[in-house]
Amino acid sequence: MNSGLQAALANYLERGLTFACFRRPGKPIELWVQRTPELDSVDRSLLYELNEVFLLAPFELDPTRIQFIRADKDLVIVDPQADCDLFPEFEGTRTTVTEPGTDVDQRNFEYAVSNALDAIDKGLLEKVVISRTVTTPLDAESVPALFLTSLDLYSQAFVALVHTPDHGTWIGASPERFMSALEDTVRVDAMAATRRADDAPNDPDEWSVKERHEQALVTTGILGTMINLGLRETHTYGPEVIGAGNLAHLRTTIQADLGGRSLADLVLALHPTAAVCGTPRKAAHEHLLSIEQHKRQLYSGFWGPWSADGETELFVNLRCMKINNGSATLFTGAGIVKNSDPRNEWEETANKAQTWLKLLEALPRPVSSHADAN
Repeated sequence: MNSGLQAALANYLERGLTFACFRRPGKPIELWVQRTPELDSVDRSLLYELNEVFLLAPFELDPTRIQFIRADKDLVIVDPQADCDLFPEFEGTRTTVTEPGTDVDQRNFEYAVSNALDAIDKGLLEKVVISRTVTTPLDAESVPALFLTSLDLYSQAFVALVHTPDHGTWIGASPERFMSALEDTVRVDAMAATRRADDAPNDPDEWSVKERHEQALVTTGILGTMINLGLRETHTYGPEVIGAGNLAHLRTTIQADLGGRSLADLVLALHPTAAVCGTPRKAAHEHLLSIEQHKRQLYSGFWGPWSADGETELFVNLRCMKINNGSATLFTGAGIVKNSDPRNEWEETANKAQTWLKLLEALPRPVSSHADAN
């Protein structure tokens, strides 16, 4: 036993255990630990057999090899200061960390946005999400404290700390639920458009035409996919303004009855949505792959607890970072539509990066970001 969750997480990371520690909005902290380090995977057709697993889906998802963490031991953490099992009998392994790629400066990011706007003007795209990375120093020993601090600061987000030998160590604090499902009822969130919280009107109608159009594209795309799959009793709620730390967004919730379709069919049909890729999806996907100078890996994929016979809650992996050797790579992106301004889109990505940069600066061991994150 040990002095609390923070010490236990440090122990798991040092030993290279495969685990997911997470908190769904409005629920207690959960800890799912796997007895052996190697991840299992299944074809999409077998997802219906899985219960109490933590799905890990990267942006570039192979539907024949969907990976997950088993809950060989699962704990509900009511008091993070209380003793927490170290699972000495569980096996870990060392992980070879592969850094995602190269940070881009403001000039090159704005060039990428201008390039996307040209494609939109030519009618090749309606929307594309351009992302970038921000690399900042981070001592690996600070990761558990960073995770616990983020739980307090982002109370309405899905906050997770995950380690596997295939992916390394990731932390995320996502404001966006991909979908939730219980029995035949499914809910999907369509979230887009970003403002600083102190500059966001409470009335969605007071947001700009560009912002409302960007969010409407996401809603229309998700709703169309659900209808085409044959889902029944489809209803939309919103848009509404939601807060996410120092930011605010527009969100519409879509509820439907699966109508005999499997949840796996819906998950694979929706991913990646226009919120993280663009529309038309194929053209947007090809465009962002040609212009981004990094691999997204788990960023803008989805993760969360999956139970075919119970409640499933999956979240888009946004506001996340990958832990490297002595540094962390933050991921941040912006949706580009007609009338987007390159400088404003750069500032949006910088504001999103502040979700983590402010926390990193407040850690006991001070760290500072690279100049391009300012």
